[in-house]
Amino acid sequence: MNKFLNLLTLALTTNLAIADGNVTINSSAPSDDPYIVMQVGPEKVQLQEFESIFNKNNNEENTTKEYLDEYTNLFIDFKRKVLYAKDNQMDTSLTFKRELAGYRKQLARPYLTDQAAEDELVAEAYDRMKYEVRASHILITVPENASPQDTMDAYNTIKELRNRALKGEDFNLLAQKYSNDPSAKTNYGDLGYFSAFRMVYPFESAAYNTPVDKVSDIFRTQFGYHILKSVDKRANRGEVKVAHIMIEERDDATSQEKTANQEKIQQLIQSLKDGATFEEMTKFSDDKGSAKNRGELPWFGTGQMVPEFENTAFNLSSPGDISKPIKTIYGWHVIKLLDKRGIPSFEDAEANIKNKIKRDARSNRGVESLISRIKEEYNFSEGKSRSRQQDFYISRLNKLIFDFEDYSNNINLFCEINYKTWDRASFTTEGKTIFTLDGIVFTQDDFADYLAVNKINVDSTNSCPVVKERYEDWVNKTCLDYEDSKLEEKHLDFKLLMKEYHDGIMLFDLMDQKVWSKAIDDTLGLLNYYNLTKENYQWEERALTTVYTSNDELTASRVRNLINNRNNASVLTSEEMIYLDFGKGEFFLSDASILKLMNRYRANNLTISSRTFEKGKSSVIDNHWFNGLTDNETNLDGSVFFADIRELKNGGQKTFEEAKNQVITNYQKYLEAAFKLELEQKYPAQVYTDVIYKLID
Repeated sequence: MNKFLNLLTLALTTNLAIADGNVTINSSAPSDDPYIVMQVGPEKVQLQEFESIFNKNNNEENTTKEYLDEYTNLFIDFKRKVLYAKDNQMDTSLTFKRELAGYRKQLARPYLTDQAAEDELVAEAYDRMKYEVRASHILITVPENASPQDTMDAYNTIKELRNRALKGEDFNLLAQKYSNDPSAKTNYGDLGYFSAFRMVYPFESAAYNTPVDKVSDIFRTQFGYHILKSVDKRANRGEVKVAHIMIEERDDATSQEKTANQEKIQQLIQSLKDGATFEEMTKFSDDKGSAKNRGELPWFGTGQMVPEFENTAFNLSSPGDISKPIKTIYGWHVIKLLDKRGIPSFEDAEANIKNKIKRDARSNRGVESLISRIKEEYNFSEGKSRSRQQDFYISRLNKLIFDFEDYSNNINLFCEINYKTWDRASFTTEGKTIFTLDGIVFTQDDFADYLAVNKINVDSTNSCPVVKERYEDWVNKTCLDYEDSKLEEKHLDFKLLMKEYHDGIMLFDLMDQKVWSKAIDDTLGLLNYYNLTKENYQWEERALTTVYTSNDELTASRVRNLINNRNNASVLTSEEMIYLDFGKGEFFLSDASILKLMNRYRANNLTISSRTFEKGKSSVIDNHWFNGLTDNETNLDGSVFFADIRELKNGGQKTFEEAKNQVITNYQKYLEAAFKLELEQKYPAQVYTDVIYKLID
């Protein structure tokens, strides 16, 4: 939504002068509508609309009448532009409608959630984040759309394994022998430590809700049926940031290669002992991705790295500590601790938790709660109650397809329908009611239409569970869509917000068409405007420079030395000569070579840019108004810079190309002023101050 966030602010601040053209001030509102604050052209503006926008844009603690008057005039200017856009049907294009629909979908989300349920999920997730649990598990796979018999077989298998574990059999040996998780053959079902959001939600809940040393109840995920044994629970270790140097060792490495790798890692350790920096040695790392950034890895917590690496990293005490060499499945590593941090506060973590919940299966709880509320509010009724013996909607579907008077025994026949070849045109119905919502009838035909769009791509033997799922999806979608259609009616704030977005998008497109893009694209108009106003575009005395910015004083000093000795090969070591591919013959250090050299171990250690400074625009340049290197200066972020003044030039007329950016800016102001005058004549305004002043009285 970044495009819109500043639309209204932009609309109300594009003109610095008060937009008081063709405005009539009235002390009292018309008697037939005492809540009108103004009329702009044919449109009457209600107090609630004006107040809503004013409150969003007003940052004044004590609002005066003078401030309110000024704001009112800017609002009028805004309304005039909106009216012009409407008159020119800028809200009727397909592009506009798609953009507004996209914004509406985003804006509607907070209204289509059960806030209480969401708050409960956020609190639960944060409480779980405080701890790490360790669990072993057994999985018996079964597809979500499996036949009843296959589902029952899988359930009976996991039930038997749970009973055996409860009677004392070794859980890990049972996992190794019977679990369908391939990793169980080597890890005996042990998943190690993990925290919230590391596992699918049902698995996470079972792990956190099962006491240590106990076996969980049977639970199901999209993978099948599970049981788990809780092994341990501990405080969350937080996250670490480390750098590492890796000597890769493949699984099929020969004994000679393994010996060579051990020698490499020992040589690396010896170099560190002899005074080499860790950052320097990362150039020898086989992890080329991290080596480009001095070996640095992103922040990580428990369960994100292989155990040997992870435990070594967390066992380092203080930033700067370096580990002994360790071996993982990837090879040898030496790890340097850069930083540690615990879990964030609830306030800092809340937004991130909410985003994770939206992408997580636990969000279904909030949706289910909302749908239940919608059904209750709008008197949802299926017409028949469900029973253990017979599921109502399956029965309805049997009737829908077969038109049997007595359809209570037709579930098996229904399941034999092959929906891969099903065709809506051949799907005849009686149009009977399936359910009602807020008095609206939803029929067999409606569900048939839904099925036609949401095809059931399964074998006939497995179609019943999927049809049941489609039915539930249809009911839920219908409820949510109906609630969505009522948002403007039920929530005044949402209605006003959508109006703001509607008008804001039009305004953005209008100003782009009339001013911003027009000023850029109108080449002839720009050139004519430049010729008419060229005296406004003059150079002051100026310096043509190259600016060198380094991360620290040491780097800056080295760069200055290289610049002062561009033709002196002795300023480089033999290793640097080789790195820059300098052979015998003529020697010259270009800026490109200096940049390459200084950034070989640390990206962006040095940046170089060409800049022109007019006299009076930079004290650093003004104090050194002659050719050569300026003194070092330090930026607020700690970086160090200096400039090489290559040439000084006198003032004079700027060419069109030299002044183009400034010409565009001024031409836009000219176009906007002309457009503003046109709007004032087209849409006269009347303001009713007695209503407006109620906001501060």
